Amino acid sequence: MGMGDQFQNISSMLVFNMAGPCDNLKDVALKILQSGVAIVPVIHSSSEDGSFPQLLHLASLSGILKCLCRYFKHCSGSLPVLQLPIYAIPLGTWVPRIGESSSRPFAMLRPTASLSSALNMLVQARVSSIPIVDDNDSLLDIYSRSDITALAKGRAYTHNLNEMTIYQALQLGQDSNTPYEMSSQRCQMCLRTDTLLKVMEQLANPGVRRLVIVEAGSNRVEGVVSLTDVFRFLLG
Repeated sequence: MGMGDQFQNISSMLVFNMAGPCDNLKDVALKILQSGVAIVPVIHSSSEDGSFPQLLHLASLSGILKCLCRYFKHCSGSLPVLQLPIYAIPLGTWVPRIGESSSRPFAMLRPTASLSSALNMLVQARVSSIPIVDDNDSLLDIYSRSDITALAKGRAYTHNLNEMTIYQALQLGQDSNTPYEMSSQRCQMCLRTDTLLKVMEQLANPGVRRLVIVEAGSNRVEGVVSLTDVFRFLLG
């Protein structure tokens, strides 16, 4: 492949991962989902040949969801599905109940599990996060792909990673003066009876990419619903 072909491929990728000010929200959301990126720049050019582009906005799924929630907040009756509880619609990944079968096991780990088992599960289960639970499957914390980068910050490379537990790995990524407990910033939760609109409003908050579905009172993990899940459902 010559330099010209490589440049053309790169240009095509850049164009695909851009949006224009006249693009509708559905097309922008599809671009984000299909390209696997977190944000898509919204570019405007006043010239016909596209030169001198101007960055207008950085579009994200959470931003689009926030716009949808604002639009439907006072007229959700026009879209009845928004008032349905999430357990009643095909949304998210759920822990199989007794007697139910599942195409793949739901990924959960104890805090005493090895870090290597968490890293392997993130890859093998093709998930972005794993709920960390106690012996009763009640939510304690969550281990996500972003926590892997925290290992470098905590100088984890000076430790034996094969012997490190998830508990120890999470501690390295936190302030040493902070007690080990479920962080409200890390573990965003919802109930199976919550409406789709309520879940959408939670996921529209900056930095929230997933909600762990828990049982009321016990915090027993019942499933996970992500920002991507919601858009795949809405666009499906």
